[in-house]
Amino acid sequence: MSIIFRYVIEEKIVERFIGFFDVSSNKTGSELADNLKKNLEDLRKEQTVNTFCDEAIQLNNDFEYGDKQKNNLRKITYEILDSLIVQINIRFEDTSELEFVELTNEKMFDIYHNTFPECKLIKLLKQYPNMFEENHLRNELFVIYSDNNKHLPPHKLLDLIIKNNLQEINSQFTKLCQLILTIPVTTASSERSMSMLKRIKSFLKNTMTNERLTNLLSLAIEKNLLGVMAKDPTFVESIINDFAKKKERRIELEYKII
Repeated sequence: MSIIFRYVIEEKIVERFIGFFDVSSNKTGSELADNLKKNLEDLRKEQTVNTFCDEAIQLNNDFEYGDKQKNNLRKITYEILDSLIVQINIRFEDTSELEFVELTNEKMFDIYHNTFPECKLIKLLKQYPNMFEENHLRNELFVIYSDNNKHLPPHKLLDLIIKNNLQEINSQFTKLCQLILTIPVTTASSERSMSMLKRIKSFLKNTMTNERLTNLLSLAIEKNLLGVMAKDPTFVESIINDFAKKKERRIELEYKII
């Protein structure tokens, strides 16, 4: 991982490379966050901050820096670093609550087969108390962990279960995979949704119902998935048939035998 400072000089954006940091040993997002926070705390040391300020002054030869200006520059540097450290703490403070995600980590299935991850299961049931049947889920997990053919990533394992019509047999595990695969990891999807909303619900379409708006948004946001599904020659035909059967239309969308 590299750290780069970006700042503006004379209305131009300038990037300053700080250095590389080894994160190869970090296996989870929380470990990566801890490593990043440690590196930022190292950058916050007085000697490092003074070096940054001296280099910043050298880059701005057109300006004269007195003792007051230098102190202000150091103060701003400390404030930026403190803000980054605080934001990292805020953004990753709840990661321990998502420890149950490791229940579907296929790289740990051999270990889980010998030592069942009881604490992770307890955290799952604590977070979603009315969603799972504990005994059924525990039994299904035991079966999954003991079958080498099912040591797959959650999306591939869920796909395998659905293709073989095993949803009823593995109902609780299917629910667990669906939950884990739909947990948002960033705010990008919600930001994209709001951006799309502005284009779909314009001033001229202000009377659109929520149901219609939701459907149009889903089509617009998942256009890549829709494009893949549309390659199936029966997909468009089935959509037209469903649309035609909902109610009588002014145009004939399907042939009728009289």
